[in-house]
Amino acid sequence: MTQADRTSLRRPGTLALAITLALLSTASAHAQDRQDGKVETTAASSAEAEAKDLDTVIVTGSRIRREAGFDGPAPVTSISAETIRSSGHTQIADLMNQLPSFAVSQSDQTSNNPDVGNVGINALDLRGMGVQRTLTMVDGRRQVPSIPGTSGVDVSMLPASLIERVEVMTGGASALYGADAVNGVVNFILKRDFEGLNANVRYSNSSRGDMPNFNGDVLFGRNFADNRGNFTLYGFWEKDDGDVSGQDRPWTANGTPLYERPGTGSKYVITEGNRNFYDAPNANIVMGNCGPSNQIDCLYTFDANGNLRRPTLGPGGLVNYDTSRLTNGDALLQQGRTNGGEYGGRYDNWYLSVPSDRQSVRSTLNFDFNESLRFFGSLSYSQSQSRSVGRALAAYGSGGSESVPFDSPFITQEMIDANGGPFTENISFARHFDNDVGLISTEYKRKLLQVVGGLEGDFSLFGRAWNYSGYLSYGRSNERVRSRNAASYDRLIEGLNSTTDSAGNAVCNGSWVWNGSAYDWAAPSAGCVAINPFKQLTPGMVDWLTYDTDWSDTTMTQKVASAYASGGLFDLPAGEVQLVVGAEYRKESSDIGVTPQFNPDDPRYDPTLGVTETPLVGQYSVKEIFGELHIPLLADLPGAQHLALDLAGRVSDYNLAGRTATSKIGLEWTPIEDITLRGTWGKAIRAPNIAEMYTADSVSGLWVYDPCNDYSVENRTDRTQYTAANCAAIAPSDTTTYWQWRDIVSSGNTGLKPETAKTTTWGVVLRPRFVNNLSVSADYYRIDLRGVIAELDPQAILNRCVDQASLDNPFCDMVTRNNTGDLVEVAVQQLNLSQSIARGVDINASWFQMLPNGNRVSIDLSYGRILQRTDVADPTNPSDAWDYVGLFGTPKWKGATRFGWSNESSQVSWNLRHVSRMRAGETYTEENTQRPWAGNTFYSDVYFSHKITPKLSVYAGLNNVFDRSPPRIPGGEAGGANFNQAIAGYQAGLYDVIGRTYYGGLRLSL
Repeated sequence: MTQADRTSLRRPGTLALAITLALLSTASAHAQDRQDGKVETTAASSAEAEAKDLDTVIVTGSRIRREAGFDGPAPVTSISAETIRSSGHTQIADLMNQLPSFAVSQSDQTSNNPDVGNVGINALDLRGMGVQRTLTMVDGRRQVPSIPGTSGVDVSMLPASLIERVEVMTGGASALYGADAVNGVVNFILKRDFEGLNANVRYSNSSRGDMPNFNGDVLFGRNFADNRGNFTLYGFWEKDDGDVSGQDRPWTANGTPLYERPGTGSKYVITEGNRNFYDAPNANIVMGNCGPSNQIDCLYTFDANGNLRRPTLGPGGLVNYDTSRLTNGDALLQQGRTNGGEYGGRYDNWYLSVPSDRQSVRSTLNFDFNESLRFFGSLSYSQSQSRSVGRALAAYGSGGSESVPFDSPFITQEMIDANGGPFTENISFARHFDNDVGLISTEYKRKLLQVVGGLEGDFSLFGRAWNYSGYLSYGRSNERVRSRNAASYDRLIEGLNSTTDSAGNAVCNGSWVWNGSAYDWAAPSAGCVAINPFKQLTPGMVDWLTYDTDWSDTTMTQKVASAYASGGLFDLPAGEVQLVVGAEYRKESSDIGVTPQFNPDDPRYDPTLGVTETPLVGQYSVKEIFGELHIPLLADLPGAQHLALDLAGRVSDYNLAGRTATSKIGLEWTPIEDITLRGTWGKAIRAPNIAEMYTADSVSGLWVYDPCNDYSVENRTDRTQYTAANCAAIAPSDTTTYWQWRDIVSSGNTGLKPETAKTTTWGVVLRPRFVNNLSVSADYYRIDLRGVIAELDPQAILNRCVDQASLDNPFCDMVTRNNTGDLVEVAVQQLNLSQSIARGVDINASWFQMLPNGNRVSIDLSYGRILQRTDVADPTNPSDAWDYVGLFGTPKWKGATRFGWSNESSQVSWNLRHVSRMRAGETYTEENTQRPWAGNTFYSDVYFSHKITPKLSVYAGLNNVFDRSPPRIPGGEAGGANFNQAIAGYQAGLYDVIGRTYYGGLRLSL
């Protein structure tokens, strides 16, 4: 073979032809062999018949090279560079999340909540069953995770312009690629062997001008050594200055829509513009002797100087329809609402999109020594900076420790007069401190380094064509986090409990501290400042309440050694039996750092902040062997143009979880050229990852509500038939307080067991000969996950404890109550829950037609129908199941249709996105609710590009062309619910919360 031949074989198109010719020539040779009774296949002929077409070899679905037209039994969806480019997205996650197979997870529009963590991360979640069950790969190799301790990869570190294509496999992937692929594999195939220079600059913004984004990238490549080698260098930079909060959009700024019942037995109706009394910059209190019928007459507030006055309510006054629920002043402060006035909205201090800066550099080196020995290597480095903002401090009128003593020095004569005499009970108040202490900002800095080197090639074994590939990888990701302008709720409580010293000065008086079984009285902390919440805080009060933290530092390292060989074994009448054998070793470790101010072993530790965290180091290793076998059963027969069986298996030996085995069976049958039937069955076992086993221990506070309070027992929408009876058995002494500040104890769980999944897919692919260029596929999937490793948020634990058939359940084991039945603390850790099921159908179709004068029109459709998405606490008790289909975050139908036109110089596309109707909860039905559903929602995106010269192109586009706002259904106005990703079925980002955006840019190719 000449040098020119070697060079040409490195080109994807030429490799395609080589593979096809090789397979045809091999088939012809086998046929002749069968006629002559002898074998004439030689090593030389095998080498000349190399299969190199990357477009006909399924990279993600199998490591076995296949003939064009036979794609394998597992559904694989491919997204081309052209589709990525015409989407207008620089962050590939924004495009991927439009696919029906993906649930909206971490993205710039969903990750503002620092309590959930991973702010600024863009991670992918196939089937909505967890990022940790979606394996993300780059060029078929493992990528070091960006979320330390997990398998979660930040795909924002892979800018869209660097990606050649994306392949998504959603069936039996664990046996092929490892336990993290329970839901499937997303394989990003990057540009390589590039020669020349490509540059791109882009600017985007919202139509309201408040989301400026600048980014640019450069790709340079050069061949050397007579074209046997190639070097590429890529650089990317993006600065997103979007500082959009809830106040900046009318759908989140003008109050919250809520369901209300005007009276017992009446239908729920939607009330608009709801503002809570605790969303106010000044303290609200209830004084006097008003009863439930006229409590609003006893509501007072203050000006900035502490002068008592009546509040300014909205035009509707007290908008709660059923005021009988507001049995006392605390209930009015916690649950009372108006529709305007001096009160703010729920999302006023939230980012609707997280601002960030991202930089990425990647270089590759490929060199062909000969056909049998080709070197590949890559070095990638990326870093990002992002931040979230939120409310630093608020009081919700809950009473208890969150109140002012009835003999406080801050009680004025004006207050006593309005009360009708001296106070005999502590004074509850509700307000936020945004204007006094400002907002908390949580800052994140991430760095990622990965080095990959390996060898691949083709060789002959027993006269048959084989190929091999092996690589070594070292990756390191680092995450640093700090808080700026944080505020301590524990310090607030301590400062509120004030008294007067001998000189008449207001001083702290100590506080009650829970010792694990009872409350003890503790002396004031050093530096404590008495807090007067009835007026604007003094600088001294603000200094006592607020603090900045130093950086916490968490580092994860990953080491991988992997290799496989693939080739033919023997011939059957239908073709060659092919085998893949391989082995992999992986070691991962996380040095989990914590905030120094929260670490008792650090000299900077401050116990008055109310948070305790301890660092730790967790690690695990796994040794694996795997194999695939492709058996062609029938070929070129009536009713069986092609029938093939695929088998795959993997044995994994974890140093912590022990030995596990996964397997896959796949069948592909083409009865006639137009129709292909395919199906897979697989078993996957996923061992717990580092973060699940080794979460750093911490104790902190959080606002939760007792599901046994009077309001929740009657009105919580997801309560069950058991809730009331369980709450009666618990019988807490305090049933009137709604919001409560309670300790949350978080820890890892080294006692976790592996989870087991059974996955099934079957489907059909239609390529009718009577319709040129049309391809349609429909695939059914089912994932049955047992022993699910999951962490519930504290509120979900509290709710599920009392929603079960019995209080003897694992959720109640995590809740601590005192001897009067009142809440004390909630333990949060990963658990092996019972079962999670996902079922549905994926539908894909594509068609194109060439027109005169080089014009091309095309239609691409991708839709999904979710049939079931259920979590089961106890499989033996069907009533313990939570079904999320049709609830916010889990639409029955989701998809997009792209229409395109192009010629040599121009391209135009229109993308129509759709999510079907959804509702806030199963309890809202047509029978009891006037408007339970948010209707079908469509968004239109358009894209245009034009070549000014052969080397220079201009492009522009609009997303959400018609500026469609989120639906005014409770929970939908902020993108599909609230910002807490830990609550299953509720996800921001499904609806567009930003509105219309535009972009434009230039591309240069030299």
